[in-house]
Amino acid sequence: MVRELVCITSMLGVLTACNRSSTSSDNDAGPSLRGPARGAFERVGSCDRAPSTGTCSEYAGAYLVSNEVLLTSSCSRLGGTFVYAECPNTSVVGACTLSTGEVRKFYGTGASAYEPERARQECEGSFRGSWQAR
Repeated sequence: MVRELVCITSMLGVLTACNRSSTSSDNDAGPSLRGPARGAFERVGSCDRAPSTGTCSEYAGAYLVSNEVLLTSSCSRLGGTFVYAECPNTSVVGACTLSTGEVRKFYGTGASAYEPERARQECEGSFRGSWQAR
């Protein structure tokens, strides 16, 4: 199901890019698009480190565009997998929105599982982010 969703999302990105006029900026076209949660047709990428750290980070908008090379290349060195899609939403205990716009999701299952209170403390203390319990 996830693979099918990623394929459909990727095809939408290609179709959208093909329909843009030549005056459109390449910065807002991409392999994966995001719906109303962050703005219609906004690119999103993620670094899934849930198996190793219990977290996954989502990047979008100007932050993704400005840091794309660094984000894609550093993800594997951090024990993660970079994809042009949202982080998985299964077993999420909460999400931390950082000042950069990154949304770090914390997971409650696996070897590096988070308890909601520990995740909230890490979000607000270590990352100085805005916590939202799920």
